[in-house]
Amino acid sequence: MSHLVLLAAVGAVLLFLAAARLLTRRQPDPIARLKRQFVKLSRLPRGQAEDELMDRIDALALRYPGKSYAWYLQWLVTDLERAKR
Repeated sequence: MSHLVLLAAVGAVLLFLAAARLLTRRQPDPIARLKRQFVKLSRLPRGQAEDELMDRIDALALRYPGKSYAWYLQWLVTDLERAKR
């Protein structure tokens, strides 16, 4: 009987840990994902790609003022994907 209780206790602890991990998982950051996509699609070294990204976002902000940072990133990634086709 004590083995059964011990097994149930261990199972309960493992279940609790699994549930806690699912609840505390960080949501994926869409900004980070878009930045990674831009770096990958640009085929530039990371530092150079980040500089290029900032320059292009500045240019887009002048052309399309008032948009969110995520909007500019999405626009640039979509533009690069379109150019690669």
